[in-house]
Amino acid sequence: MYVPIMKNRDEEVRVIQTMNGYFNDSIIPMIEIYRDFYLTRYKTDEAGNYVYEKKPNSNRKYKIKLPPTDDDIITLKRIEEFLNGKKAFIDFFKFYANEYDDSRSFSNVELSIHLSRDFSYYKTRMLEIGDYKNLIPVISIKEGFNISEFDLIQLIKQLRDSNSSIAIRVTDGVFEEFEEVFEEYLTENDYLMLDIRNQNIDSKFIELEDFRDFETTAKKILLNSPRSRQLKNGDYEHLEFTKKINNKASILYKRYKLDGFGDFGGLKDDLPIDGGGGGTGTALALIYCKSDNAFYSIKHDDSSIGVRGYRFVRNDVLFRRWYFDSSNACTAMNKIEQMQVKFGNWATWNNITLTRYIQEQATK
Repeated sequence: MYVPIMKNRDEEVRVIQTMNGYFNDSIIPMIEIYRDFYLTRYKTDEAGNYVYEKKPNSNRKYKIKLPPTDDDIITLKRIEEFLNGKKAFIDFFKFYANEYDDSRSFSNVELSIHLSRDFSYYKTRMLEIGDYKNLIPVISIKEGFNISEFDLIQLIKQLRDSNSSIAIRVTDGVFEEFEEVFEEYLTENDYLMLDIRNQNIDSKFIELEDFRDFETTAKKILLNSPRSRQLKNGDYEHLEFTKKINNKASILYKRYKLDGFGDFGGLKDDLPIDGGGGGTGTALALIYCKSDNAFYSIKHDDSSIGVRGYRFVRNDVLFRRWYFDSSNACTAMNKIEQMQVKFGNWATWNNITLTRYIQEQATK
């Protein structure tokens, strides 16, 4: 079983829409919700007609958009629509103060900040998941968040009332603290996910052996984030399989007799960057090949031209398409082929990386 982990950013949502045909009991995505989607409402008069206004330096009239309220939240409804009937794990995303560096755009993650600071609100949002039959709630336990054994048990029981399956995602540093709860309260319909984050999997053999031997009827899944947040695009190699992403988890989970693995599909476990990450920077493509279990790295080293470097990256990718996609069936390669005038930006190529990875994991 494979669990692609993605946040509900625009491009990752587009991947869900494009690739949901590959989702099944063997590939179930986990969506980390760090922001809400809202129903758009406009100001109306007493008769129910839209009220218009002119914007500065324009003769056109525009409807006046109302500020969103909690009553306008449609996050889970939208996600269910994107999934088109397929299952997904839902993790209302929390993070602690020093988990991400100061270049992150914390102004865009107000929901996550609220969830992180208010357990009662976190629990309320988690319980909403029970209204959607294809969504599986994920209780996330990690360093930096203190949850009592009592609160955890109560949350499991409340989620059980309206969900046929639940998942617990726990980092290796706090796993032992809750072992007795996992043993007693998880069933064969549930999922227990050991998250080693971005730690080197080769150094976690003791934890993995303990996880293998842990007695539970729940499905056991190994999660990790093998692409470092500290590395910049320019740090990667050119025209070779990168040694900077250790993708062993996708193989080792079988050796440890686990039921599946999950990762970020070649993306970083990161938050939005202030300014959107625009401007200068190295154009980079990471093309995953399952037969090699590695990412082929292609970049354009002139960082001064930023995303315009993707013109050259695209050409280098397509020159090697015979190796990446000998059957011309790859969705990501077709997307690259169709770039005739515009050649994408950082987000576009994140979409390509993740799209390719999911399709490759779906191949036998």
